[in-house]
Amino acid sequence: PVLSDLPAVGEILFQQSYLTYIGFATVPLAWFVINRTTVGLNLQAVGQNPEAADSLGLRVNRIRFVAVVVGGVFSGFAGASLSIALINIFQRNMTAGTGFIAVALVYFAGWRPALVLAGALLFSVVNALQLQIQTHGIPIPPSLAGMFPYALTIVVLAIAGRSNAAREPAALTKPFHRDMS
Repeated sequence: PVLSDLPAVGEILFQQSYLTYIGFATVPLAWFVINRTTVGLNLQAVGQNPEAADSLGLRVNRIRFVAVVVGGVFSGFAGASLSIALINIFQRNMTAGTGFIAVALVYFAGWRPALVLAGALLFSVVNALQLQIQTHGIPIPPSLAGMFPYALTIVVLAIAGRSNAAREPAALTKPFHRDMS
């Protein structure tokens, strides 16, 4: 209660939805799971070299399936956060293309959770800026201002895409079929 009354930072840091704090807490948790646990190392193995992982006895398709399900759970969590915490309503197309931004953030960050968070915060700042431009009567057409976050995403992907391509899992989007010979 006392910290939330601090000027400027109080509202930003201490008057958010509990879903926001859970989201921030998942970043170090995700990093730890991916980089310091057997589950995370197995996940990396099936993403980099599924044949080698299979030869070690890992069930490649099961691990991939669980990873997709966990990703879906986090996507649902993001949607719930958007509809419950931010807007408090549900309507069609309320995400307005931010799913594309989420996927782009993963590429931009090179599959590193802390950089995904940094990219999400950057996108949020630019999104808030375009809303401020529209509400303060700055002579920029609203449709042009609304494009700022998406244009930034394309620019960032163009710049960071080449450097993060090396971090991309080698077997990304490649189906795995066990060789039975």
